[in-house]
Amino acid sequence: MHVALGELKLHYLRLVYRIQIQYSLACFRLTLPRARACSRHSKRHDSISYRQMMKSLAFLSILTAVVLLSGCDNQKSSQPIPPTGAPTATQPQVALPVAEVASPGALAQPAPPADPAATVVTVNGKQITEGEVSEQVEKRVAVQKQRMPEGMESPWEQKQMLRASVVDMLVEMKLIAQKLDEKNIAVTEEQVVQAIQTIAGQRNQTVEELEKETAEYGMTMADLKEQVGLKLRVDALMEAEMDPAKITEADAKLFFDQNPQHFTQPEQVKASHILCGKRGITESDYPAELEKIKAAQARLNGGEAFAEVAKAVSTCPSSAEGGDLGFFGKGQMDPAFEAAAFELEVGQTSDIVKSSFGYHLIKVTDKKPAGSMPFEEVKEDITRHLTQQKQREFWTEYNQALKDQATIAYSAAEQSAREAVEQSRAMQRQMMQQLQPQQP
Repeated sequence: MHVALGELKLHYLRLVYRIQIQYSLACFRLTLPRARACSRHSKRHDSISYRQMMKSLAFLSILTAVVLLSGCDNQKSSQPIPPTGAPTATQPQVALPVAEVASPGALAQPAPPADPAATVVTVNGKQITEGEVSEQVEKRVAVQKQRMPEGMESPWEQKQMLRASVVDMLVEMKLIAQKLDEKNIAVTEEQVVQAIQTIAGQRNQTVEELEKETAEYGMTMADLKEQVGLKLRVDALMEAEMDPAKITEADAKLFFDQNPQHFTQPEQVKASHILCGKRGITESDYPAELEKIKAAQARLNGGEAFAEVAKAVSTCPSSAEGGDLGFFGKGQMDPAFEAAAFELEVGQTSDIVKSSFGYHLIKVTDKKPAGSMPFEEVKEDITRHLTQQKQREFWTEYNQALKDQATIAYSAAEQSAREAVEQSRAMQRQMMQQLQPQQP
């Protein structure tokens, strides 16, 4: 079950950069295995999420083995299980926060820039400085700005609310780091590199492509390594501290029986394809790609196996599997691709299909009618879902216990700013309540 960290719908636009280590605040939608829909033509924007998706630090969607952006993920299509609010313990998540919107004028006006060395807060005697806070705030503001109309700036009040969330995140990270050091939990460079290679592979990317994508979210490879390393250490901490009791098959069956609405699936087709084209293709590219797909079609007409031609010709990552995309439902693919695939009978190969990615030849290899999914098909996914739910509950309590046991002291200026932010948030909540329709 992967995080729909793809659906970088921008869950990743939440104030939860803390998700890197705080499973309890994660707000990602978990799904049963999905179609191995090729990133070259799928409309889905999955994550993992590090989405479903490392920008809500947009950091942790890329870390998941799910697809942040649509990709040829090696999964089957199915219906979503309700969100547990927690990334998996084995799949790093990355998320870049965006601040909540403050009421104009609710906070004080900007003060002169503070000394980068000034202490904002101490956590068990360890300082977090203005420089550390400002660096993280600036990264997130820069990401916000990329998604705003040119010339528009985030209101200062909004930045203050973002800053408060960043300080909270840094305090939590400091507490976790202290606990990791206390337990002497460490990971090697080799483990981190291997994890990043796994993430890239699950996203059908090279490490270089993954690095390029993370750069779009203001991250460097060093940032990514730091996040993955931290995630691996946190996984080890959870394993050492959490009750080892496992979710049983009986637990999974009970969930299945009590939630039948989550285990229905629409009509699906299983297809393979040959793609001549690419994401971001331009009109001037189409003529050359048409000649290539015609040549591939001639090879099929000459008796060559579809899978062999796909391996030799297709530019989709699915070419390694003979073009196999697995099962997918409606609404997951490019509209033209989807229409052609659903019109074909099993064993039938399409004529040349033009899409927003280039040209395709599509072969349907199986179909599933709409209906309920058997327990055996979803048992492992339910078990994973319930395990993640258990991890979330543990992490919520564990993280709160760390705070309760810690000595956290804010500077006078920071404390004043936090009180102003909280007042603004309280005003927002009050306004929202007033806007809600009255119950009869």
